[in-house]
Amino acid sequence: MFQTPVAKSLAVLGLFRNNQFTTILFLALYVGLTHLASLLGFWEPQGAIAVKSGVLYKAWFAWADSKPFFSTAGAATLVLVQAFLVNRLADEFRILNDRTWLPGLFYAMVAACIPDFLFLSPPLVAVTFMPVVLNRIFKTYKQPGATGLIFDAAFWAIVASLFYPPAIFMLLAAYAGIHVMRAFKLKEQLVMASGIFVSLFIAWLWYFWTDRGGLFWTVQFDGLFQTYSFTTAFDTRILLESIMMGLLFLIVLLSYGTYSFRKLNQIQKYVGVLYWFLFVAGLTMLFQHDPPPVHLLLLMPSMGIFLSMTFSALKNKFAAEVFHLLMLGYILFIQFASKYIITGGG
Repeated sequence: MFQTPVAKSLAVLGLFRNNQFTTILFLALYVGLTHLASLLGFWEPQGAIAVKSGVLYKAWFAWADSKPFFSTAGAATLVLVQAFLVNRLADEFRILNDRTWLPGLFYAMVAACIPDFLFLSPPLVAVTFMPVVLNRIFKTYKQPGATGLIFDAAFWAIVASLFYPPAIFMLLAAYAGIHVMRAFKLKEQLVMASGIFVSLFIAWLWYFWTDRGGLFWTVQFDGLFQTYSFTTAFDTRILLESIMMGLLFLIVLLSYGTYSFRKLNQIQKYVGVLYWFLFVAGLTMLFQHDPPPVHLLLLMPSMGIFLSMTFSALKNKFAAEVFHLLMLGYILFIQFASKYIITGGG
């Protein structure tokens, strides 16, 4: 595959082009590398903690706001778990032609592509449930009795919103995704509504039991719909991050034909669902007055799978290795140079 010593030295992706469980050790090292800047203190949490948080995040992760090192260590651990879930999702439904660890690798990369992603935050915790929701939606394909799966999809989407309230909008993606996978009958739509109700009721009951029933609705739904502000401050760091995000979106858009070319109808439906999750997660930024950068984490499960499909389809493996290393190097540059980048004027 790689003919020269130089090519062999660049074979990072080659380590992940297999389905051996021991490869998770390399994935853990990769996650550690992409979080090294925050672990070493080159980056301090700024926008990561100034985010609307849900009742479960306040109850379980409020400590993270005042402990940067433990916050980034927790974030790295959580990203490793999420990368495993994303990879398992792609493998279980054979989204790629071969079973590899590339989906997990690229999720780990994009989950660290902006420095604000490197710390525990409500969206980072919430995104843990997105592969679970996608799993339930994918399983509804040609299932005569899918009410349990549909209930689960709605239930876990609401659980995600209990950590990050704007994640409730991902119900729109779940609803559209089920329509993509099957004929979504009225009975099944009522089941989805019951999944939403049951999960919210259980969470509210916990608050009600401690005489805070009214506070639950305030925490979860207050300020959920706002008018987007187009006057966000712009500086050098934001420019560098925007270039990274723009590159990721450009790759996904230009590779659309690759994702569907000569693929089974079932795989094409999976791709359609992933695009819905990508679209809704991005669109819902417009429902917030000053959306935090970490909101973009909701896009990353789809983005990681799409990038893995793009790179696995490249016939020139050496070019794929070089392009991946360039992207990784740019991400690490943003992280380690954050202390020295002049903000406020570029």
